Amino acid sequence: MTAVYLAAVALAALLSENFILVNCLGIGTRTRAFEDPLDAGRTGVALTAVMTFTALVAWVADQLLYHFGLDYFQTLVFALIGPVVVWALRGFLRSCVPELSRRLDDNLSSITSNCAAMGAALIISQRGYNLAAALLFGLFGGLGATIALMSFAGLRRDLNVDSCPKSFRGLPLELVTAGLMALSLVGFYGLHLA
Repeated sequence: MTAVYLAAVALAALLSENFILVNCLGIGTRTRAFEDPLDAGRTGVALTAVMTFTALVAWVADQLLYHFGLDYFQTLVFALIGPVVVWALRGFLRSCVPELSRRLDDNLSSITSNCAAMGAALIISQRGYNLAAALLFGLFGGLGATIALMSFAGLRRDLNVDSCPKSFRGLPLELVTAGLMALSLVGFYGLHLA
């Protein structure tokens, strides 16, 4: 694999296939992550770590499933990998870095049922990425989700709802904001090379 191909995979995961804004995966995180930029950053860091480790484990599992002719178990295995990775990461942080574990525990527990990790594993498998491309896709997919979460939380905090009509206050204004953020990435659609 060339460096250009790996850069294209990374840019696609970051921009054209943003898991939050384009693929609508990963929006099942805690609602507080969409309100507070600091909590959005913590959730994004936890999601990035989980997506990267899930990409690694899912790539290995996918190779084993295809090798043994058990590829019909792929969806079941990918659905189980995400919670197992979160459980292992929480246990590692609890035993090795207790302060970080205390700060990220709520964020990690909300990612247990997050569909972004499983979606990344399925996309990696469908495109036949090698290990380097799979890890880059997981890492930059998580970074793109982090940027989207933090941007939305910052915009939501800075919105002045006093100047907009009453019918747009609250959820309608938030949906319009999310839609405009998603439209900003439309120009990058189709960026991947596989």
